[in-house]
Amino acid sequence: MAKLPADTPYIEATNDLHTPHIGPRKRRKADLPRVLRKGQLDGRTSAAKVFDGLVDAIESDLGGGDQLSAIERNLVQAFAGAAVTLHTLNAQLIAGHEINLAQHAQAVSAMVRVASRLGIERRARDVGPSLADIIAEDEAEEAARAAEAEEDGE
Repeated sequence: MAKLPADTPYIEATNDLHTPHIGPRKRRKADLPRVLRKGQLDGRTSAAKVFDGLVDAIESDLGGGDQLSAIERNLVQAFAGAAVTLHTLNAQLIAGHEINLAQHAQAVSAMVRVASRLGIERRARDVGPSLADIIAEDEAEEAARAAEAEEDGE
């Protein structure tokens, strides 16, 4: 039997000749796509350092990584990836090499689209009560002590 291309659907024969069963082809482990995670890569490259620095800085600008949704964290990483690509292309351009202008424009466009979703304004990180809250709390405690002392004095 001739070997079929990988994307050819498998048609399983049935006893009923008029209605063949169309089912998925069994995949071997070697056929399955392999997902690479950032933790599996060497983080010592200059690109990895720039990427990590951008992710940290952007997350900080957005109020901290713990304040971001999963979608926002992924958008931050997408922005950082496009930025690293743009840094590389700009370095090549500055060095006098020809660059792919379409790739450059796509990286800039991707960054603008992601930034419009994340926002370009810094978000204040919630670090606890404000100075006004602390002063109001102290004044309330002083007033409570004064009222208690007045009651004890009567």
